[in-house]
Amino acid sequence: MGTQIDYTVINPDQKWQILRSQWRYILWVLWVSSGVVMQGFDIVAGGQLAALPAFKMQFGILQPSGAYIIPARYLSAWNSIAPACEVVSTFAVAPALEKFGRKPGILVAAVISVVGVLLQQLATEWKMHLAGRGVNGIAIGMMFTISPLWIGETCRPELRGFFLCFFNASIVLGQFSIVVVSRGASYIEGKWQWWLPIVAQYIFPFILLAGWAFFPESPYWLVRCGDSTRAKNELRKVYGFNDDAFYDIEIRRVEEEVRIATEIQGTADRQTFLGVDVSAELECFKRTNRKRTFTAIFAASGQQLVGATFVIGYATYFLELIHVKNYFSASVVLYIVMLLSTIAAFPLTEILGRRTLIVWPQFALCFMLLLIGILGCVPDQGKAVWGIIVFIYIWAIIFQLSIGATGFVLASEIATMRLRCATQGLVTISNAIWGLIMQFTIPYMVSFYELIDACVLV
Repeated sequence: MGTQIDYTVINPDQKWQILRSQWRYILWVLWVSSGVVMQGFDIVAGGQLAALPAFKMQFGILQPSGAYIIPARYLSAWNSIAPACEVVSTFAVAPALEKFGRKPGILVAAVISVVGVLLQQLATEWKMHLAGRGVNGIAIGMMFTISPLWIGETCRPELRGFFLCFFNASIVLGQFSIVVVSRGASYIEGKWQWWLPIVAQYIFPFILLAGWAFFPESPYWLVRCGDSTRAKNELRKVYGFNDDAFYDIEIRRVEEEVRIATEIQGTADRQTFLGVDVSAELECFKRTNRKRTFTAIFAASGQQLVGATFVIGYATYFLELIHVKNYFSASVVLYIVMLLSTIAAFPLTEILGRRTLIVWPQFALCFMLLLIGILGCVPDQGKAVWGIIVFIYIWAIIFQLSIGATGFVLASEIATMRLRCATQGLVTISNAIWGLIMQFTIPYMVSFYELIDACVLV
């Protein structure tokens, strides 16, 4: 293997040849990304649960028409508590990851997730369900930071963009999974109709707990701690093939990166906030790193600003409100299309580049949303509904092929190696803040429409 691939140089022309030799690394990327599946599951869960009659009866308010309506304040609180807790957890976990490593954080996140899901399952009133969503949001925030950080630190530079696409693919897989589970749950009567989508969330912490003991710590973090011997052993666990030359080259490459980072860091002032070292976070906004930091933040935030929360998070609920008869089936097909699109984004990210897939598609996405809004004002709603569905599908395809996947790739790889952990934490925080804003406001728009519809029916 070592005679066929020259690992001493970073050569993009040999990335596909390198990829064929890294089957075990691909499995580890899938495993660590399973924690991010929780985020995709949670984003869409609110809209899916709100469309289930049993969930409405449990937590909704009976209307004069005989229908149960979930108040907008409930939906806003449920859907915004997770992003809010993601922000809080990221503030705490980013410095901890620097001190204790990446692996312990995964174990803590898995345990917290189990507690959060259990609270949701046992909830009998909306505040307890709110608490469960919040606790699970803490775990989601931790994995949202750890997953791309570990991938970015362990993979070969030639394949960093390719493997970071797993991050978005995991989110879409979570969205697809909750839609499929909710579709099956819609045929069930009683409390298991809304219990099933919640209980299904146990699978994610179970996967993390089952593989945690075998998971390798980040070799980059170990080298930075001065333990190159253990870093080399962990690197063997990461890749799994017998090639001593490869491991020697990789350790030397990481050691050189750490050496350069340490020299630069030695000139930086150490600053703390409430006893926590935040010098790395503050350095992200200094002149030499400011452009990288804002580029990373805007690349990830752009996903929220082009309507991802509305189209992806409330697709099923929105289709129900515009009187699509088979709204669950339509949403299942939508998420299948998105999953296939995000898989297609893997090679496109490497072939077309980041800028091409981020800048121009955003104009198309905004135009699609404008057309959807215009169709909502068309008098003949019977025909307009089909146009809305078509544009939602087109929007989803463009989004997943472009900024949906590439935004996370650019946000994770543009930072310097030394500031990657701090930058990823800032990306998670900014993404969660925008998610908090969107998740809080959109339910009022949707619920307002539903209440008007209910009044017309009366």
